[in-house]
Amino acid sequence: SMAAVAPHAAPHGTHLAQRSARLMHPRNPYKDQPPDFAALARFDPDFARHVRPGRPGGGASLDWSAPDAAVALTRALLWQHFGLRWRLPAGHLCPPVPSRINYLLWLEDLLRLRPSPRADEQAPPPPLVLDIGTGASAIYPLLGSALLGWRFIASEIDEAAAEAARANVALNGLDDEICVRFTGGGGGGGEGG
Repeated sequence: SMAAVAPHAAPHGTHLAQRSARLMHPRNPYKDQPPDFAALARFDPDFARHVRPGRPGGGASLDWSAPDAAVALTRALLWQHFGLRWRLPAGHLCPPVPSRINYLLWLEDLLRLRPSPRADEQAPPPPLVLDIGTGASAIYPLLGSALLGWRFIASEIDEAAAEAARANVALNGLDDEICVRFTGGGGGGGEGG
């Protein structure tokens, strides 16, 4: 649950913090409460290896020079704030959680524009979303299922990425909500994330 997001220990008056908050969706749980690196580090020894203590009056910071720091942050956020277990094989893109939540919330806003069912109609089922190029992370299906209760078909043209995505789905017992499909070759292409 996002109620577990601790306030960021760094001052919020900085230009970067203000710019980041302006770019966040209004319902994004990180809009006014950026991740507290020190709090996350207390619960995740792997993540703690990448956290630098803050100066007096400032918050802890992340050692972004370490190649696996972003992966450790994503793993810690997904587990501590959403109860999602997650692994990312080396060589695959690591998605930033706050911006991925933004995209899902903007999509939810668009879906809310649909007319409401009449009183004599049944409410529609949760959306079934097609994630094209889900990547090894399967970040949109995992977050969309955990945060919004949506179902997903996640496609991927890279077989190794599709297998990693399936493993992340299975790790969370979401096989009934998320179907990962390897869609085969067909030209180059990147990876979602």
